[in-house]
Amino acid sequence: MILLFIILATLLFTLLAWKKFDWALGVFFALLPTYLIRFYIGTLPSTFLEVMIWVIIIVSIIRYRKKMWQMLHALYKHVPGLFIATMIFLIAATIDVFVASNIRQALGEWKAFYVEPIILFLVLTSILLTEKKKAHNYVRAMLIGLILCGFVTSLLAIYQHFTGWLVPYSFWQNRDTYRVTGWYGFPNAVSLFLAPLTPLSIYLATLLHKEKKQNWIFKRMFWIAVIFPITGVLAIAAAESTGGLIGVAMGFGILLLYYKKTRWWAVGIGITAIISVFLLPTTNGIRKEILAQNKSGQIRIAMWHEAGQYLQNHPVVGTGMASYDTRIRPYHRTVNGQGVEIFHHPHNIFLTIWVNTGLLGLIGFICILIWYFRTGIYIIVKYKHTWSGALFFISSMTVVVTTGLVDSPYIKNDLAVFFWMLPMLLIVALVNKGNV
Repeated sequence: MILLFIILATLLFTLLAWKKFDWALGVFFALLPTYLIRFYIGTLPSTFLEVMIWVIIIVSIIRYRKKMWQMLHALYKHVPGLFIATMIFLIAATIDVFVASNIRQALGEWKAFYVEPIILFLVLTSILLTEKKKAHNYVRAMLIGLILCGFVTSLLAIYQHFTGWLVPYSFWQNRDTYRVTGWYGFPNAVSLFLAPLTPLSIYLATLLHKEKKQNWIFKRMFWIAVIFPITGVLAIAAAESTGGLIGVAMGFGILLLYYKKTRWWAVGIGITAIISVFLLPTTNGIRKEILAQNKSGQIRIAMWHEAGQYLQNHPVVGTGMASYDTRIRPYHRTVNGQGVEIFHHPHNIFLTIWVNTGLLGLIGFICILIWYFRTGIYIIVKYKHTWSGALFFISSMTVVVTTGLVDSPYIKNDLAVFFWMLPMLLIVALVNKGNV
């Protein structure tokens, strides 16, 4: 029955991608959580999100088969630095598959977190650079789908806070925890997905506000985009993700610092907030949470120490793809004399990339981030738009990096796709002089 549904849904999505490509992009980003719909094709594991990725890629290649290489070459000409850094990152990830403790499992992560998102990024960016007249519609559709997905996810999380529906026992009925999990089964996934969407929702609201043809979809999505930062923050708070809340604050801080009227207010609020944390009593829960002095913080510090010790001994190749939880065992330590579980990654985006893709992969990843922020600042400074798309894209990546200091907002199917969406948007902004 499930297989029949997947086949029917795939056929309908393929037809939509062929007839209405912008609509298909909107549907795709609205259904990012469908990586949770898992099944097998023969002996190979797959997800419905993966199926949609390949439908978009294959339809794109068929449509542009005569000039796909020219389009990729045009992408290289526009952003050679990013192109090279991306190839280094992908090559490093490929190498680390062959030093993994379980190559079959490593191939699954390599495919889902590196190959498919990067190919999708290359194909869609090439199309956006080629179809300049349609680029605005494509980007708008992607943002609508993404914010709609975030809005529904935030409403589910808020509903869970009051009802506990779909929340695993350990996070709901245990009153010491009391955290929501959304669709995902664990709380941090809620904040990792919702936090970087909040700046994009404001940008989408500005795009839709400027639209001359205000159809019913645009009117409703405008208000959803306006409301989403509120529901998103409430959902992150219900997930009790301090990292997510700080990430959102940093993202909005970037926006406030840009505008002269709010710049000094942002500086003042930021300094006041930092001083206030240190003025709180040492036993205060908020202080202990922010300064990593509570149990959760101590566990993270222990993980970083373990990963650091391992990488001192294996700096070049890391642990191998999807092998961290196996190879970190000899370095695992207790926290305050108590044993803690070994997690899938060390809860820091840079350490996670290093252990999974090696030193070369970390270098490629850092180069991607350097290109991203340098290019974004260049666009903002050169074109000086009041509502520059590049400003909001930088804000969103700032949220990703900030939350990445205490978690890994990349090692998950939907997060990897979203991560590569951000440089795609920035490239469109670069070509279109600041906006999309």
